[in-house]
Amino acid sequence: MKTLAVLSRKGGTGKTTLALHLAVAAYAAGRSTLLVDLDRQRSALTWRRQRAFSGPRVVDAKPGALFSMQHAAERLDTDLMILDTSPSGEEDAEQAARCANFCLIVLRPNFLDLKAVAASAEMVQRLRRPACFVINQAPPRRAGQEVAAIPETVEALERFGIPVAPIGLRSRIAYQRSLETGHVAQEVEPDGSAAMEIFGLWRWVEEVLWPQEFRAIA
Repeated sequence: MKTLAVLSRKGGTGKTTLALHLAVAAYAAGRSTLLVDLDRQRSALTWRRQRAFSGPRVVDAKPGALFSMQHAAERLDTDLMILDTSPSGEEDAEQAARCANFCLIVLRPNFLDLKAVAASAEMVQRLRRPACFVINQAPPRRAGQEVAAIPETVEALERFGIPVAPIGLRSRIAYQRSLETGHVAQEVEPDGSAAMEIFGLWRWVEEVLWPQEFRAIA
């Protein structure tokens, strides 16, 4: 079993939205998936209660219970456990990172989010956990060109010595609107741009977590 921690020390980055979309993408790919809601707002759990059909399991938990939960999930032949962490509480985030095979540090391309990622970057490096940054809610291209905030954000992140995921997510209504009915964007608009972004990011994360499977295919 693999564990993926989705981290953000600042609210409003779209951390839970990303965790939910990746969980459904993993489930759709045939991975037995458990999403653990560690955020005190319990937004992921609320989404699951809205969902009236099959999908990834979602449970709430306290960070102190993560190790025992991992063992229980392994006994149930779970393939992937995704941890939707709380933006507040350094100890909570550290517990999640300790349990993780890989960490996604989520941020928007703006000054305040860049300042906030420093704590998460320091933590995963101190714990020696593999990690990457995921740029979320990026503005759309203008006349086919990236707005200046995107390359500026990538350049600023390089100083942390942690890679940036090759696929980020744009600011799209589909991400938020789909959650209202217990869906995700790739279910509501399977041929839409949001679906393509999520599929691409999930395939990249999947290869990071299970590299031996992709080497065998190659």
